[in-house]
Amino acid sequence: MSVKESWRRRVAEIEAVHSGRGRARHGTCALEGTRLFERALRLGVRIEHALVAAGFLEDRGPRNVALRESLAAAGVEIEIVPEDVLERLTEGRSLGGIIGLARVPEEPSLAQVLDRATSRPARLLACCGVDDPGNVGALVRTAHASGAAAFVAVGTCDAFHPKAVRTSMGSVFGVPILPRPDLRDLVSELALAGVRTIGAVSTSGTPLPELAPCVTPVAVFLGSEAFGLSAAEQEQLDELATIPMASGVDSLSVNAAAAVFLYALR
Repeated sequence: MSVKESWRRRVAEIEAVHSGRGRARHGTCALEGTRLFERALRLGVRIEHALVAAGFLEDRGPRNVALRESLAAAGVEIEIVPEDVLERLTEGRSLGGIIGLARVPEEPSLAQVLDRATSRPARLLACCGVDDPGNVGALVRTAHASGAAAFVAVGTCDAFHPKAVRTSMGSVFGVPILPRPDLRDLVSELALAGVRTIGAVSTSGTPLPELAPCVTPVAVFLGSEAFGLSAAEQEQLDELATIPMASGVDSLSVNAAAAVFLYALR
């Protein structure tokens, strides 16, 4: 295979993993930008390939030099592609002139997540109907920073969408991601594992400061930014809680709400 044919194949793979079906087929997700590569390497993620413009290899800045050395030490092949190809793949974003493919981490079982939790009782963040990948990435980052044991992506919530990976700043590789297709089955799974389920609602829930202390693992559920948890979803959870807010304010952004809940339940 010629060099040109090689990078063309890598480009096709990167384009393919922009869809969930492509990620499932290849078992990889897109990595874009210097910071994501740095964090992925730091977290021991297996990076398959890296595509760069020629200027990336010519840059003698200490950060780029260190990244090239780390990629070489990890056995990652760097291929040069035309600048217009890289610009098309990155849609003009200036995140460092590098894009590539990383292996999607192996999904642990719920039992493994609870056993490995570094904070006790374990806290999980579960999101239902959060379709915007930017919101998903922000939520994963918040879960990681808050010491959550896992991020549970219910239904169409997609933590490895390219925009979600970028917005998470690499946290999709730092916190276990548990995709689950159905809320009902998930609730049953959590109940069998002794996990308490709390739904975040904008009104009519128990005020968050008045919730009984967590003595068992707990999963916090949030719905979409626009609609929240549906009535049917709320009925399946153990209890509902509301963040007290100033008069005249009826909601927070989904990511802000997640941060408040995870902090309050520490």
